[in-house]
Amino acid sequence: MRFADVLDQYHAIGLLRSALRTGRVHHAYLFTGPSGTGRRETAWAFAQALQCQRYAEDACGNCLPCQKSERRVHPDIRWIEPPEGRQGIGIDQIREMRQEAAYGPYEGKYRVYIVAPAERLLPEAQNALLKLLEEPPPRIVILLVAESPNALLPTVVSRTQLVRFNLVPAADIERALRVQFEVPPARARVLAALCAGRAALAARWARDPDALADRDRVVDWLGRVEQEGLLAALEAAESLAQDRERLGELLDIALLWYRDVLVEQHAGDERLLVNLDRREEIRRLAARLPPEAVRRRLEAIERAKADLRRNVQPRLALEAMFLQFQLHPTPTAPPV
Repeated sequence: MRFADVLDQYHAIGLLRSALRTGRVHHAYLFTGPSGTGRRETAWAFAQALQCQRYAEDACGNCLPCQKSERRVHPDIRWIEPPEGRQGIGIDQIREMRQEAAYGPYEGKYRVYIVAPAERLLPEAQNALLKLLEEPPPRIVILLVAESPNALLPTVVSRTQLVRFNLVPAADIERALRVQFEVPPARARVLAALCAGRAALAARWARDPDALADRDRVVDWLGRVEQEGLLAALEAAESLAQDRERLGELLDIALLWYRDVLVEQHAGDERLLVNLDRREEIRRLAARLPPEAVRRRLEAIERAKADLRRNVQPRLALEAMFLQFQLHPTPTAPPV
């Protein structure tokens, strides 16, 4: 992982590059911000840069330490994560880390520990870590990755340098995907809209040929519901409800779809569309569906999201949503 692989977190990366350039590397950093914004990726890129033999504003990616870092086998870059089957990072892991740290790096310039997610550190583990933060051995760097400093003891936070990661505007992500990852414009537009400001998530999707599978699945179901009515609506509710954990994200995709229909009706400007790669379908639906019916669908989707937040059974929430669709059905297309 290199800084070049991290999307649009210029402030955070600039701070780390400055530390590398001046040689003033702090012994502990806390990377904090919403998930999907690139905290883990930046921690990995920083660890690799610290070990790189030909660092020049970024790790070279070719030297032996870089290759080992890419494969996560570098002996001086350790990931401290919850063990499989456990929810938290325990005190035994931190004690082992302290013992190792006392001996310094094996072959690299620094011994680097990436603790992620740091909010999973159990209280006794945080207290054990505190001793290491207060009296760090030479050439040790500890990178804590957490959504919020509030999840950690104030005494731990106070001994780290904060590096904040922010949500990024969709337009900036879209531009970065096109320039940095050479993603085609239509695909970049959709990914930037769907990632909801989480630039690292957009970067991962940019490398995944199936990244739009969820979007296509939701839009295909909506198309069937509009064409076939109640029976398709019940099938769609049953199918989508099975993805309970991600149902909120799937409903966000539905919102963006009908938002595009409304934009097509009122502006007819493809530059404003999110699902640019499916414009013909948007155009056909916009021609058939009255704007008031589109607004009712958007309201029904928002209501379903609110129901889910109140722990309404997912299938019931979706059936109620699609029932609202049927109260404002798509007019039958006139014969050609």
